[in-house]
Amino acid sequence: MTYDVVVLIEREMSEGDARRVAALHARREDPVDYHLLVSSHPTEGIGGPMALLGSSFADVTGVSAVARAAAVSTATALADPDTDLASVIEHSSRRLRGLNDCRVNVSITHGEILLALKTLVNSTKSQEVVVVAWPETAASFVCSDWAHRARRELKVPRVRVLEHDT
Repeated sequence: MTYDVVVLIEREMSEGDARRVAALHARREDPVDYHLLVSSHPTEGIGGPMALLGSSFADVTGVSAVARAAAVSTATALADPDTDLASVIEHSSRRLRGLNDCRVNVSITHGEILLALKTLVNSTKSQEVVVVAWPETAASFVCSDWAHRARRELKVPRVRVLEHDT
């Protein structure tokens, strides 16, 4: 029996991101299957994990897409799904797969992320959702009790939010 985990990412996972996600499940005896979910438009109003709050990225974080883009260019050279979706998929899955003996499947959504997240959780019978989010997004999630509401909405036993390693 496998332990299935959906990992929603807003940008390419760094080595540190992948290590922290893998560490969450390192002591599991059952094999872990990761299901990466990437949006082709992570900051648009119809997408993003913030859809679970009924808000856009800017509504929740108070950060505009312009400010986010500036932060990305100064903080890291990792790929952004808005500009290089193929690299996000390739690098993130390779990094996660390289840390333990797990399978990594990738799904891309071009539409509503909440619907894609629900569909992926249900189709994979995942027991957990891990969201790897921008520091501003993660802070907003903590302040708004987002993980608790997401757990109820997605009907999964566990939802975790990790900050992208910058």
